[in-house]
Amino acid sequence: MLRILRKLRDVAVAFTSMAICMSVLTGVMQPRSANAVTLYELSGYAHVQNLGDTAGSFSDGTLKLGTRGRSLRLEAIKIDLVNNTGYEGSLKYQVHVQNIGWMDYVDAGSEAGTRGQSLRLEGIRIKLTGELAQHYSVMYTTHVQDYGDSQNWVRDGAISGTTGESKRLEELRVKLVPVDGEANTPSVYYRTHIQDIGWEGAWAQDGAMSGTSGKAKRLEAISLNLASAQYSGGITYVTHVQNIGWESTWAKDGSFSGTSGRSLRLEAIKIKLYGEIADHYDVYYRVHAQDYGWMQWTSNGQTAGTSGFGKRLEAIQIVLVAKGGDAPGNIGGIESTADHAFEQYNPDRIYFDDFRTDYRNNGALVGIDVSAWQTNIDFKKVKAAGCDFVIIRVAGTKSSDESFFQDKYFEANIRNAKAAGLMVGVYFYSCVDTEEEIREHVNLVCDILDKTGITLDFPVAFDWEEYDKMAAKGMDYGCLNHLWFCFADEMNKRGYDVMLYASVWYLSHCWNPYGHPVWAAHYTAHTSYKGDYILWQRTSVGIINGIEGVVDLDVYYPGGH
Repeated sequence: MLRILRKLRDVAVAFTSMAICMSVLTGVMQPRSANAVTLYELSGYAHVQNLGDTAGSFSDGTLKLGTRGRSLRLEAIKIDLVNNTGYEGSLKYQVHVQNIGWMDYVDAGSEAGTRGQSLRLEGIRIKLTGELAQHYSVMYTTHVQDYGDSQNWVRDGAISGTTGESKRLEELRVKLVPVDGEANTPSVYYRTHIQDIGWEGAWAQDGAMSGTSGKAKRLEAISLNLASAQYSGGITYVTHVQNIGWESTWAKDGSFSGTSGRSLRLEAIKIKLYGEIADHYDVYYRVHAQDYGWMQWTSNGQTAGTSGFGKRLEAIQIVLVAKGGDAPGNIGGIESTADHAFEQYNPDRIYFDDFRTDYRNNGALVGIDVSAWQTNIDFKKVKAAGCDFVIIRVAGTKSSDESFFQDKYFEANIRNAKAAGLMVGVYFYSCVDTEEEIREHVNLVCDILDKTGITLDFPVAFDWEEYDKMAAKGMDYGCLNHLWFCFADEMNKRGYDVMLYASVWYLSHCWNPYGHPVWAAHYTAHTSYKGDYILWQRTSVGIINGIEGVVDLDVYYPGGH
């Protein structure tokens, strides 16, 4: 019996020794797959309002410092790290202190903050160092006055908490998470100050929307910061502010750009990276601007938004892209509705918002006239901009050989304009000098119009402008009026009303409308034309959302003018 007991004892000892060896090998040789709790330990204390130094607690891999539910500020912290991962390195941290701002980073085992000054901690950044930073992320979250736990977890040097808001930190939680070194890519975090709402409680991250959409609320300030384990450097940004213009200095790494408590809108923003991270990543961003919606992505210090229009920014998305990579797509299911990232007021242009304000009154309507020169037009955006009508070139004759052509964008233009809810009309540009050609071309125009099946809201306009070639053609003003009369006669036979287009000088000195409506071109704030007209072409350098480049702007007087 004793021999049996001795054998059982020897087997148990041997089994226990084997288990201990396996445990050691697992912890040292396979640190990436082992349980995180066995590979590191975090400890420390917090210096807490009214309580003094309070020891932290460590369980399930997470260190907790401070209190919650007691409205007590953290005033200082110390974090210790026992690193058994097999990777060289430790951690460091810095705190944002009331009335002081960001203090210097300190190494693990050192105290950060103040004592005996009753100054609250407001924000914190924590980073890993050495080889450890390539295989682990340090994750941390704070319980913040008024915001509670809304900020969630951040990592690797990103800000947890706030700056410039006078909010105390009450509790800090810290843990390490193993990651694949290649997958441990940098992240961008950002928060905005919103009209009637104030600062968002949580940091948006990597393309998430910050701000609002569809609520007509202005952004008033913004704060950005990075999480990056591999690369040094940071992020810097500057905003264009109502009544101020571009701020004189660039904010960076968590400081805020804009204003607070002054009810001033952000109108545009520039963002760029600096330091080592700028050699490896591009920063892309796009904004939601008043009346424009989501604009296109831009990057690396280019401007997003508007300038000179008094339009507020309402939301923003920001994302990091590997250097030289493609611009982001529709992140978060959001599609850019504007066709550019930035628009600046040009005093040599007339913007449709201003045009509409100045001339859409007393029953007058405002619109545009277009041709293939405007290429692809988004008529939904044109309509949304407040446009009432569009006059579209249906066809013309070439100056070179006087051959007839249909405008290649006509069918798409008239169908899309009508579908968008716009009133539509057409014009025909001619440079021929014989009655036979006019009548032939009129029938071709009518065939095109008949084929569309679309009812026009305006008479068909006749446009002849080759005045400098009249002498070479052997023409005088009488010849011109005869061509116009032939055009009107043939169009009427085909069931179409007509109107005459010309500049005010030629209307006054050359043309006879023969009782038909007139479309007068006069590029001035107030036309001096004394004759009757139903349409006035105000400018050729108009700007409207939905059209790239300039376009003619027109005023329509339904009862005549």
